[in-house]
Amino acid sequence: MKGFLIINRINDILFTDCDKEFIQNVNNQAIEEGLLQPEDNNGTLDHNILMQLFSPLFMSQWFLIDHKRNPCLSITCENDYLFVFKQFDDLLLIVINGDQTESEEFLHRKVCAFVRLMEFLFGPATEELGHSKFTDRSDRWDFVRGVLSTYNQLVKEEQSFLVEAIERLQVNQTVNVKCMELLEAAINKIQKSGEKTTHHSLLIVNSKLLSLYSDRNSAELQAADILSIILLVQQMFPNDEKLEDFFAFSYRKPDPANPMEEVKSPALARTNPPSRDRYESAVEGDDEDSVEDADDQYQSASDTPTQKNRKESFTTAPGSPYPQVSEMGEVFTTTTDDDTKLWQQGEHELPVPTSRGRSRTSEDVHTGMSSWRNLLGAGRARSASMMDHVSSTSRSGDGSKSDSMKSLVEDTPPPILTAPQRTENESYVRQTVFLCTDTCAFSPHQLHCLQIYPGMVLVLVSQVPLGSHADKLCQLLLLLKDLLSGRRTRVHRTQGQELFDMITSLLNKLLPAMKRIKGNIAVIFNRIRTGWDKPEFKNTLLEYLENTSYGEIPPSVERSLNLLLKGVKELFLYMYLLPRDIPVAILDAVRFIHEKAKVKLRDYKDYLAVKAQRNITMTTYLDMFPGLVHFIYIDRKTNQVMAPSLNITTSEDGTSSDATQLLKEKIWKMIEWVQLKLKNGVTMVTTRDGDYHFSYFLWFEDCNGAQMPVQRQYQASLAQSPPGILSGNFYRNLTRESFPNVVPGSVNCYELMMMHIGLVHTQYIVNHCQKLTRMMWEISGDPYSPMSLVW
Repeated sequence: MKGFLIINRINDILFTDCDKEFIQNVNNQAIEEGLLQPEDNNGTLDHNILMQLFSPLFMSQWFLIDHKRNPCLSITCENDYLFVFKQFDDLLLIVINGDQTESEEFLHRKVCAFVRLMEFLFGPATEELGHSKFTDRSDRWDFVRGVLSTYNQLVKEEQSFLVEAIERLQVNQTVNVKCMELLEAAINKIQKSGEKTTHHSLLIVNSKLLSLYSDRNSAELQAADILSIILLVQQMFPNDEKLEDFFAFSYRKPDPANPMEEVKSPALARTNPPSRDRYESAVEGDDEDSVEDADDQYQSASDTPTQKNRKESFTTAPGSPYPQVSEMGEVFTTTTDDDTKLWQQGEHELPVPTSRGRSRTSEDVHTGMSSWRNLLGAGRARSASMMDHVSSTSRSGDGSKSDSMKSLVEDTPPPILTAPQRTENESYVRQTVFLCTDTCAFSPHQLHCLQIYPGMVLVLVSQVPLGSHADKLCQLLLLLKDLLSGRRTRVHRTQGQELFDMITSLLNKLLPAMKRIKGNIAVIFNRIRTGWDKPEFKNTLLEYLENTSYGEIPPSVERSLNLLLKGVKELFLYMYLLPRDIPVAILDAVRFIHEKAKVKLRDYKDYLAVKAQRNITMTTYLDMFPGLVHFIYIDRKTNQVMAPSLNITTSEDGTSSDATQLLKEKIWKMIEWVQLKLKNGVTMVTTRDGDYHFSYFLWFEDCNGAQMPVQRQYQASLAQSPPGILSGNFYRNLTRESFPNVVPGSVNCYELMMMHIGLVHTQYIVNHCQKLTRMMWEISGDPYSPMSLVW
């Protein structure tokens, strides 16, 4: 029995996610209390009845929050029903479990991750989850329930979400180079089509990151952002393929009349391996974006030409007198024999662009790959998003930014968030998200998600129009929230005039951009500016700010500030959360990128699908580490996790009978126990559970790889978020409190969990820890080796 509720201060229900057992239990209780007649029980949840039953509990919690400043974190009832609470702004989140399948610590982590995901979906306008201003909120609720369900599933199945860190797919150099070139060319292509603010591109295989490319002018893409994008992609394009599915079929050559067809048959007898698929394209005129001819040959990983000899690998076709360089980095042509000679003589040679905007040669292919560690950070990312499946009828004529914004504010507002609406192109989904950057807590970006093959998704990340003004709106929101809360932490209370001038300055910086926009955005901004400039409001506010008696905020000031805060959130909503028409040029570019990606990755799709299931195998480490059963290594500097894969064999009825399932259950249980110890300040744990010995180590290093002793003991707090990057900033806070006198970012944090058979002595476990850590460093490519570990 599980339930998830969100209410506001006036006990309005903004969101519910309850299973059938919870609904039945509530209805039975309502019948006993006389709130519901038995004949009216239709198996649905009546929100009025729900509030009548739970309002005493909710009102008590609000009282403890507002007056005692000491609210309950959890309540366990006599019937073992467990309630976990969390306040977020003016919202109260309640998670309920009545079947003892989820622990209290997991529920705390779940509710913290949900807050993070709501910021990912709505930014600062999280109240829109429960409002139905523009559309039926049931569509939004269904989508958010799907996101929450996906999170629960990933936490139960994937080690990366269990420890909240990114798992990088370990592939060979050839595939790595191929993917980086694909991502680089995809950014170049969509930038030339008009989406000039596209800065990042990712390749995701199942729940693992294959490749990440960022241009030189982009802000760092935080690790929590990437993990949130992976979660969202899994919700958009679920993939249920298991490892045994890849061995259940054999392949035969497709029909020559349809070379793109891939024919599978049950693997009763192994037939010839599949032929290399060829992509058919109608090459018309001298269109430089045309893809290769069907006769073009695509090599396997071992036969793929390098950048040096790629220009000799093109083929010729009649119809065009000039050689072509496609946006995906492939050289092809439709030349005559004479023109081919000119090409081979170098008269048409074109340089290949690199990630830093200069030309490169074949020697730069490997060096041009940016280390993923330089692209991932340990900071927490926030985003707000809106599901928007693009249909062919949503194209705008010329794709201009001004026409798109004009349509945004003058037409009837479309839904803020809708359920997925699959069109004829089901492999393309748009999503607006808010990323956390160094300058803005909610930086609006657009995700272009393209499913290349089942489980394989390419994501392009671009900033939305007017996104450069989001930092000013976020600063306004923070200052107004501080004023309403009475803390005034941004500026000291004796500097009231300075605080007033700061807000006025932010409004003045927004004024030029708002003047160029007509419609609802301009109306909302003018209303905010008029309310702020009222002389009587200014005098009363300054008098309150400069008062040293720490009195209560005057009701008139509180009422005006609430209206201003609501107006800024509404402005944020209209500027970033409403759907925008996508220009035809961008749709064409996305279609072209999708087609080219399928061609370039076709030879590797089965390899990548299997690697996603068996990324790292434990058999590699058995000889070097006798007695070691499993390990999880986490670099909290970049939030990367490395761990052997756990593949569970399922029977025909869907149940797991593999011994690996028992091993997995022990690992999940131990990780939850270790995280609870870590939250209490314990950084080294060894324990024995049955036939297994578990050990956990957390340590710190400086930038030279030398181990650092803790300067100050970490003080555990009940209000501290659970360990992870989705559920909070635990490791950042842990490092800051343990090393208060060092420069931020100069101390790196690492974790290692090992599982041995019970016969292994502790001395060998410590030796394995040092040796395994050194090996993980060599695999990850960290420039600083943690060889100085001394326990």
